[in-house]
Amino acid sequence: MGVSSLSAEREEISSEFFARFCGMVFSSLKRRDQRRWARLYLRGLLSIEGRKTMRGIASLESGPAVEQSLQQFISQSPWGWIAVRRTLAGYIEQAVRPIALVVEPVVIPKSGEHSVGVERRFVSKLGRLANCQQVVGVWLASEQAAYPIDWRLILPESWTDDPGRRRRAGIPDDEISLSVEECAAEVVANIAAAWGLRRRPVVMDAREVDVGRLIFEFTGRGIPFVLRVHDSIPVSPSDPRIPLGMGRRIEAGRLVDALRDVGRLVDNPKAAVDASAGTPQRAARAVSAQVHTPFRSPTADAEEAALTLLGTWTAPGQRSAAVWLSNIGRLPPGMLLRIAQTAERVAWDRAGVTHHLGLRDFEGRSFRGWHHHVTLVSAAHAFWMLLSGGDGLFPPVAPLPAVPSRTA
Repeated sequence: MGVSSLSAEREEISSEFFARFCGMVFSSLKRRDQRRWARLYLRGLLSIEGRKTMRGIASLESGPAVEQSLQQFISQSPWGWIAVRRTLAGYIEQAVRPIALVVEPVVIPKSGEHSVGVERRFVSKLGRLANCQQVVGVWLASEQAAYPIDWRLILPESWTDDPGRRRRAGIPDDEISLSVEECAAEVVANIAAAWGLRRRPVVMDAREVDVGRLIFEFTGRGIPFVLRVHDSIPVSPSDPRIPLGMGRRIEAGRLVDALRDVGRLVDNPKAAVDASAGTPQRAARAVSAQVHTPFRSPTADAEEAALTLLGTWTAPGQRSAAVWLSNIGRLPPGMLLRIAQTAERVAWDRAGVTHHLGLRDFEGRSFRGWHHHVTLVSAAHAFWMLLSGGDGLFPPVAPLPAVPSRTA
C-alpha cells in the first residue's frame, strides 16, 4: 500500500471515529445546533496549533456570525456539562479499564484579574506571587494512559463573598469557597454517588496540601486513598515485627530507610512513563508497614485509623524513598505501587496532551463558560488518546475530519 493510500485510510478511520465519538459524548445535548457547535469546538481544540482562541476555532467554518454563535454556545448556552462528563467517563471506563481515580490540583496563571476565580497567590512551582486560577482535576487512569473526566474551579472568598463578581461571572448560588482538601473530597464523593462508575482507589500527590486535613476529609466520606506525602511526616509503627518498636513516633522517611534491607523487588510501572531516564529501570525496591499517624477521623477506631506506609526506591543507590500513605489495607507492595504511580501517568499526559489542547486557554469570564471549555478539553483529550493508541504523541497521525454541515 502506497503512502497516499495509507494516509487516506487513516483519514477515513479518524473521520469515522470522530463522528461516532461525538455522537456518543454529546448525546445528552438535545438540540441539533448545540451538537453542531460542540463538534466544531472539539475539532478546533484538536487541530489548531498554538493558543485555542474563539476566533481561531470559528475560522474552521465559514458562514455569518459563526464566532458569535460559538461564543454564545460556550459562555451562555445552558447545556449541562456534568451530563457530558458523566457520559465521557462511562465510555472511558469501558474502553480503558482504569485502575485508579487520580485527583490533581492544577494552577492556571492568568495575566488579568477578571477571569472567574482568579486571585493573586504564591505559587510554589513558580516560586513567586502570580494571578492564577486554582483547579482540581479528576482523572481515570490506567498504567498506560490517563483521561480527565471532571474539573472543579476553587473559588476564593474574594469571589464568593462579592455579589457583584458573582453576578458578572454567573456563579451559582450554591457555589461556596472550599479548600483544596475539601474540594478534592467533595468532587470524588459526588462522582462516587452519582456517576455509576466502579469504585476505585483515589490517588493524589499531597505534598503541597494539608495532608492531615485531606486524610480527615477522605476518611469521613469513606474514600479509599493512596497519597504521596513528604518523608518528614510523623508516623508510629503498629506492626510488632518492626524492630523500632510499636508506638514510637518517627519520620516516615526514616522508618522506610530502616526497613530498606527487607524491601522486595517489584515491577516498576514508572518505567513506561519516565522516558527521560534513559534506560528504564524495570524493577523498584519497595517496603510497606502498618502505621498510625496524628491524622484521623474522630469517629475512627484503632483499626480504621491504621494506614499502610509504602516506600519505594526506583533507581540503584537512590538515597531517599518516595513515600505514600494508604487506607486500602494490606495490599502487596507491588500492587500498591502500581496504583500510586498512576499520578505520574496523569502528570505525563496532562503536560504532553491536555495543555496542547487548550486547558489554559479559555478567554471568557463566565463560570459556565469555563466549565463548558474544560469539558470539551476533556473530550478532546479522550478522542486524541484513543485515536493515537494511548501514546498521546503529536502531531496528528491523519488530518482531522471536517465538521458536518449545519444541516447534519
